[in-house]
Amino acid sequence: MIMPFAYVKPDTVDAAIEALQEDNAHALAGGTALLVDLRNGVVNSDLVVDLKGIEELDTFKVDAEKGVSIGARTDLNAILEDKTLKTTHPVIHEAVSVLGTYQLRNRATLVGNICKASPAADMGPPLFVLGAEIVIKGPEGERTMPVTEFMTGVQENALEKGEIVVRVDIPAYQKAKMGYMKKQRIKGHDLAVVNVAGLADPGSGTLRICVGACAETPLLLEGMDQLYKEVNDIDKLAEEVSELAVSSISPIDDVRATAEYRSDMARVYVKRIVKRICS
Repeated sequence: MIMPFAYVKPDTVDAAIEALQEDNAHALAGGTALLVDLRNGVVNSDLVVDLKGIEELDTFKVDAEKGVSIGARTDLNAILEDKTLKTTHPVIHEAVSVLGTYQLRNRATLVGNICKASPAADMGPPLFVLGAEIVIKGPEGERTMPVTEFMTGVQENALEKGEIVVRVDIPAYQKAKMGYMKKQRIKGHDLAVVNVAGLADPGSGTLRICVGACAETPLLLEGMDQLYKEVNDIDKLAEEVSELAVSSISPIDDVRATAEYRSDMARVYVKRIVKRICS
C-alpha cells in the first residue's frame, strides 16, 4: 500500500529544484524504481516531483567526434533505438538491451538507473568504463562530477538536497572496442548476479574493466593500463585481469546468488570480456 503524498509536475529545472528543497521530497524520472519502493514501503515521501514535464531534460545528442549527452528525461528505448549510438558506444546499447522489458524501457531512464545506485545497476559498469560525467543542478548552481564519484554506496548517490541530475556526458571514442556482459538468474527481466563492462583502446594503451553486483558500487579495476601494455598474450591477460577482479571484489550472499557463486562468475565474465575487446 502506498502512503499518501503530494505530487507536482514542474516544467522548468528551477521549479523542480525549488520543490525538491521541501522536506522528504523525491524526484521521479521514470518512476520504475521509486513507485516500487513507495508501494513496498521502502521509501515514504511527502512530495513526489515528476521531472517528465521538463523539456530541458529531454537532451539526447550523439556525435561520433564530440561524444554523447543523455538528459534525465530520455527514456531507455530512445537510447536503444539510436543507430549511431549503437556504433559509437556499443557498450551502452548492449546494457540497455538487457535492462527490463520493452514496456519498462518506455518509462525508465538512464539517469534514474544510476541515481537509484543499485550495486547491480545495468548502466553503472558501462558508464564507469566510458568515463562519464554527471551534470548536476541545484540551489547553489551547476556542478559536474565523474560517475565513479557519483554512486557512493548501496542505493546512495552524491546528490544534495534540492539537486537533480540534468544529464550525463560521455566522451567520444574513435577506435576503442567495448562490450557489456550480464549474468542473471532467468531469461528476461532480472537484476544482475554479476555484470561486467570493458573498454580497450590500443591507440592510447587504455584498458578499463568494471565489475558490478560484487561490491557496494560498481568496481573499476586498477592497474589495467599497465597490464594491457605489458601482457601481449590475450589468454594470459584475461587470466591476470580475472585474478585481479576476484581479489578486488567483495560479493555477498543474497536471494540471487551466494558470494562464492558471484566470485566464480566474476572470474568467468571478466575473462570473456577481456578476450572479446582485446582480440
